[in-house]
Amino acid sequence: MSKYILALRELQPEHQKRVEEIAPDHKVVRSIEEADAIEDIEILYSWKKDQGTTLLNNDKNQIKWIQTASAGIDYLDLEELEKQEIVLTNSSGIHAKGIAESTMAMILNYTRGIGHSLKAQLNAEWSELETLIELEEKTIMIVGTGEIGKQIGKLAKAFDMKTIGINRSGDHAEHMDEQHTQDDLSKAIGQADVVVNILPLTDETEDFFDKKRFSEMKEQSIFINVGRGGSVVTDDLIDALENGKLAYAGLDVLHEEPLPEDHPLWKRDDVLITPHISGHLENYDRHLFPIFEKNLKAFVDGESLPVNVVDYSKGY
Repeated sequence: MSKYILALRELQPEHQKRVEEIAPDHKVVRSIEEADAIEDIEILYSWKKDQGTTLLNNDKNQIKWIQTASAGIDYLDLEELEKQEIVLTNSSGIHAKGIAESTMAMILNYTRGIGHSLKAQLNAEWSELETLIELEEKTIMIVGTGEIGKQIGKLAKAFDMKTIGINRSGDHAEHMDEQHTQDDLSKAIGQADVVVNILPLTDETEDFFDKKRFSEMKEQSIFINVGRGGSVVTDDLIDALENGKLAYAGLDVLHEEPLPEDHPLWKRDDVLITPHISGHLENYDRHLFPIFEKNLKAFVDGESLPVNVVDYSKGY
């Protein structure tokens, strides 16, 4: 009897062919109903809440591995997945270049007056800013120095910025001039002209950027959030903008998405909001499938999965 791969994200024809070559004993289906029996579904490619939850709640469920199409996995019940001994792999790393480019774009929107000029253009106004900011010799703190953080560091170095990396271990990351642990962040954050948050959302990082953290930042600094909305206390962010601690914030992620129409952030000239799009890619499947392909080869050979296995104890 065949085993099944439930593809909750459409596989491109060439990718479907590779799956058939790598795992000839597995059949790809697009819904639970297409499988002969629910217990024969072993692999989920991507995640959809309705079908995924149906499977996890079924006593006959025999899921062994889930490959998500996202880097963040805080929307999943990690306790339940661990309890069922399901291996979870994410798409961490594939968004690095896109998110890094969006990060620099948000910074330049403020420092080079792009946002100001766009608003003036919409009103047919010739509105010159007397002073613009160069990034050369400015300091950027990158909170989270995984693949995304390292790519941001690489681009920042192209602008001749000083880079400070923050991670849990304090181990040196590529493109960082300095490296500190999260516990030591407070000692270094006052140096930064720009602070970029790329933290995942865990119990440890929820509300990480709060009133105290913003108070430690340099006067008139820039804050960019391309991590998770729940790692920032939004009311404290607004207070930091109001009192001049922050000059500007670029937010791709927010505590509530979509942000309500009446939320005060919409009306602020010192805030740029993008609708959680920094990780969007021109050809998403071209970047995602190689992770699945490498892991599928290992799965079929009975080996440990080699790429992006989530550590349940850490939550990412």
